[in-house]
Amino acid sequence: MRIRLAVFALVALVIAVLAAGISSFLVDPENLGVRLALYAVALLAIIAAILFTVFAIVTPLFGRTGVEPAVIAQARAAGRAGPARVLSARATGAQLNGAWGYDVRLVVAATDVPAYEVSDRVRVHRTHGRLTGAGELVTVVRLAADAPQVVVIDGPARTSQDVAVPHEAPPWPAA
Repeated sequence: MRIRLAVFALVALVIAVLAAGISSFLVDPENLGVRLALYAVALLAIIAAILFTVFAIVTPLFGRTGVEPAVIAQARAAGRAGPARVLSARATGAQLNGAWGYDVRLVVAATDVPAYEVSDRVRVHRTHGRLTGAGELVTVVRLAADAPQVVVIDGPARTSQDVAVPHEAPPWPAA
């Protein structure tokens, strides 16, 4: 998402430079209507470039965004959902659509791979509560079979549960 926004910003900037250049150097100075139209296109493209750049910079504050429900459903069907223990959590202060962003260290007890530790930026919806990093249990799903990053789909648990999630684990194996 961030790369896509950066590419859009770059394309908008190229359009702005082309429109301003064509208006300044190729259009007859007496043809005021065409020049103003090209300058208007350049101005709109500059505004778009600024907005895309700002969103490309700010987007990571909110954790993993734009994950489609179909992708989560596929990952769940593939058996990549499971509980995770929060080792530490630090609120980023960012909130998006009712979900708070956290920088967390998790021990994920996945069903298809051995338990592993991961540091990630996740979002937890406000109806699920807030993370304190005191060993809460959350339910996560690993989106890709070959990557450790997860999306929190439920949690933290309001009551203690008898879930076999270790308190420590080795980090995700490097490829």
